[in-house]
Amino acid sequence: MKNYLKKLRQRHRRIDRLIDTSKSYGKQDEVKVLKRIRLQLKDRIAEVQAGRRPVPQ
Repeated sequence: MKNYLKKLRQRHRRIDRLIDTSKSYGKQDEVKVLKRIRLQLKDRIAEVQAGRRPVPQ
């Protein structure tokens, strides 16, 4: 489970960096999509931590 959470957090950080980069280039449509994905990852992380979502094998 720790590996899965670690991977989710890494993806979340990567998307954060992409959002920052995209903002500086003025890619608003891309930023919207990335923010939506980031929010989904954040929700998944919270669910796994709370034990409400099973960890994939």
